[in-house]
Amino acid sequence: MKKQPIFLLITAIALLSLPGCKWNTQGTETTDKPTTESETPGVGNDYENEAEQYESADRVIWQKPDLVIQQLGDVDGKVVADLGAGTGYFSRRIAYKGATVIAIDIDPEAIQWMEEQKARFPLELRNRLIIRQAEANDPKLNPNEVDIVLLVNTYSYIQNRVNYFSKLKEAIRAGGTVIIIDFKKKETPFGPSIDERIDAKDVEKELKEAGYSVLAIDDESLDYQYIIKAQRN
Repeated sequence: MKKQPIFLLITAIALLSLPGCKWNTQGTETTDKPTTESETPGVGNDYENEAEQYESADRVIWQKPDLVIQQLGDVDGKVVADLGAGTGYFSRRIAYKGATVIAIDIDPEAIQWMEEQKARFPLELRNRLIIRQAEANDPKLNPNEVDIVLLVNTYSYIQNRVNYFSKLKEAIRAGGTVIIIDFKKKETPFGPSIDERIDAKDVEKELKEAGYSVLAIDDESLDYQYIIKAQRN
């Protein structure tokens, strides 16, 4: 990736501390808070509160975003779809690495939030971040549009997953990959209920049914979550 001017680097690093987990982690660290309602006119109080939890300071500790992004490989010049992007927690970090990122969510308030934050980005980063509203059964991706699809804390909320991921293959270029990060099916300090979680082996089974080859299942790198890497057949 080409070196950026120093002002862009400084600005981008600052933006990484801006406002994507709806679980109260009760972190003890402090950080800059997300934009207030008065600064984000299209976003209501409920989503403001949710965004603060997505952006909680201790998420860096347990989510390990740098480690997660490493799973994507070299993204410079590639197109990455961030499904269930939320506040753009991963989208903006990946865009900073040189990728064009399509930040996708079905929640109109999440879309509005990301648009408001995007307006603060340096021009070069804004040009690499596409924000797109999807539907529950349709990610709104074009055929052969992306190299990588990332889903963080999203897989378990998708209905009819085998059918969904079967159709998703059309958007993934040959040799493209899917990275899924979700909560292990066991008690953790926070996260969705056990009933809402999906075991990694069940994810593997569903992906195979949808026409993917599962390349790796990592149950060790993250304390509360697994990482699954798959490739479209």
